[in-house]
Amino acid sequence: MRLTEPQRGKRYESSLLARADVSAPDGQTVERVEFYFNETLVATAYQPPYQQPILLPKGGELSYVRAVAYLADGNSTENVVFVNAPENMAEVEINYVELYTTVLDRERHPVQGLTQKDFAVTEDGVKQEITRFEKVNDQPIHAAVTLDISASMEKSLDKARTAALELFQKVIQPKDRAALVTFNDHPNLTVKFTNDVPTLAGGLAGLKAERGTALYDSIIFTLYYFTGVKGQRALLLLTDGKDEGSRFTFDDAMEYARRAGVTIYAIGLGDDPDKRKLEKLSGETGGRAFFLKSIDELPGIYSTIEEELRSQYLIAYQSTNTTSGGNTFRAIDLKVSKPGLEAKTIRGYYP
Repeated sequence: MRLTEPQRGKRYESSLLARADVSAPDGQTVERVEFYFNETLVATAYQPPYQQPILLPKGGELSYVRAVAYLADGNSTENVVFVNAPENMAEVEINYVELYTTVLDRERHPVQGLTQKDFAVTEDGVKQEITRFEKVNDQPIHAAVTLDISASMEKSLDKARTAALELFQKVIQPKDRAALVTFNDHPNLTVKFTNDVPTLAGGLAGLKAERGTALYDSIIFTLYYFTGVKGQRALLLLTDGKDEGSRFTFDDAMEYARRAGVTIYAIGLGDDPDKRKLEKLSGETGGRAFFLKSIDELPGIYSTIEEELRSQYLIAYQSTNTTSGGNTFRAIDLKVSKPGLEAKTIRGYYP
């Protein structure tokens, strides 16, 4: 989806005709296109041509138009164009930052019913204005289950497979997509993103526990698979051991996780997982780490994760830092004003 009007560098006086060029992937249909002016919804178009007249405020001040195209399965994509931007605006990045956020109480239960005024966000210590606030309990989720099938998982693999199948059967809704990545001494994309449960079940069948644990390689492999996927994204990692023989290091995995922006839920089984590293990896991405004494606890953990994902808030802001590109990590601090509550989201991003 691309906004063909307004155009960068073109001057508009009193009005413009916003136009969006939208094409759906094979087998998909466009449900609607929403047009926003400075985050105010001005129109929704349900059929082509996707266009909408927009009146501009007097004075020709800098504004922006945003178009969001929704597919019938609930997935979406968007495009933003500034209106009446200065000539050097082409060299300025539009840093529109989205924070998928879970709020937990002292008992670690998700909290719903909060409003925009309950949150405050800073980037590199500078307060940011929240321009978009939504409850995302009905948005599609892309989730990848990354399952350790190394030799040490032999006694637990059957129950891990059953728990994953229950997750797919009970949690995956028609608008959601799930993938299965299995790994031992190397990662394998066993099932691509799909909402077809029998296909996912087929990927779980016949798995064998053997060889080593290339944990860091497999985390990076799964994160890379999320490339191009927008919206709510979660990696559910189950492992019973430390890394063995990865080409990549833990620091590599951390760096890639920061860049990918995918929420990681790390589940460690038994006594061998490196708890500190799994906690750091999940905490940096807005997820959580769980450590199980028995594989029998896994279905309950999957249910907890699903509840968190269905209870999230989408908080977005346009960064006041308009520096173009660069390779500097920008730290995010999101606070919730009500006592006893903790907001969990990504701890920063690369522009």
